[in-house]
Parts: sequence; structure tokens; C-alpha cells
Amino acid sequence: MKSDKPIIIVLGPQGSGKGTQGKVLAKKLDIPYLKTGQLLRDEIASGSEEGKYISSVIDDGTLLPDEYISKFMTGKIAQSVESSGGIIVDGFPRSNGQADAFEGVVNPTHAILVDIPDEESIRRLSARRRCIKDNKIYNLITNPPKNNESCDICGGQLEQRVDDTPEAIKHRLDQYHRDTEPLIQRYESMGVLHK
Repeated sequence: MKSDKPIIIVLGPQGSGKGTQGKVLAKKLDIPYLKTGQLLRDEIASGSEEGKYISSVIDDGTLLPDEYISKFMTGKIAQSVESSGGIIVDGFPRSNGQADAFEGVVNPTHAILVDIPDEESIRRLSARRRCIKDNKIYNLITNPPKNNESCDICGGQLEQRVDDTPEAIKHRLDQYHRDTEPLIQRYESMGVLHK
């Protein structure tokens, strides 16, 4: 599939700010922003059998198998590129196998690396909270709610996601270093990596 707009992959460890930068770029370039984690959480919230499977894997801090996530995401990527001509993807691909699947649909024009040390990733993510009613995200360090742990907008209770505990974050970072960091060299050799 060819595209006349940018096909951007945002890479980096958990908590690096990929989502923040991805949203800014998507707005500036007027292309869709696909956040893999949010798409998976939406599927979980749907209560489907697929959502139950996803939840069982994510809740213990593990990543979904390459074959599963590749099928899940390439369908969404193809649909978005077909309708808009471009896309920004955060959280996929996370391995060379997933990158092969991505490139089987469309080739990236840019891969943007947002990098931070592991200690900062753990500090940022373990302070993240989500409103159980409206899903608004807060951070107890950088963007705290006005009233302790309740949402400023709706008053709903804030919760820490299961995968934002320090232990789960460390496990996810180990997976990032093992599986995703090799993509940095892959995209550098393709001439599309920007740090």
C-alpha cells in the first residue's frame, strides 16, 4: 500500500513521552494517531472474548504474542492509511517480527525515537493514574489532580493501572530492551530513524 502522507512509528521505552509527541505530530500533520495500548484497552472494555484474552495477558505485565498483535494492528493500520493517507503509530511494532508485519502493509517514512533512562520510566509510570469514569490521565508528579486521587473533571476515583506498578514496569522494560531496541538499528539502516 502506497501513501502520500507520512507513515510514522514512534519508538521509546514506556513512559518516555511517545504518546504526547505522537498526538502533537498527528494534529500538526492532520493524520490519525493509533496508540496500540489504548486500542487494546478499548477491546478489553468491550467485554469481548478477544478483550478477555488481551486482559489476561496484559494484567501480568506481559506483551501479546507477535502473531496476535501483528494481526490486530495491521488491520487497523491498513484501514487508517487507506482512509487518511498517513498515520502515526505508538506501541507497534515492538519486535522485528512485528516490523515485518508492519512493512507488509506499508513502509515507514519516519521512525522517531524518544529515549529516557529506565529509572525515569519507572518514576513516571508508577505515578500515573487514570479516572475510572472518564479515563482522564493524571500523573502524581507532573500533572497531579487538585483533590488527591479524584478526577478534576468528574470527581471519579483515580486508579493505578495494573501494568503501572514498579514490578510490571521493570518487566516491560526488560522486554523493551530485548525485543524493541533492535528496531532502532533496523530503522537507522533504512535511513528513517530520528532521535
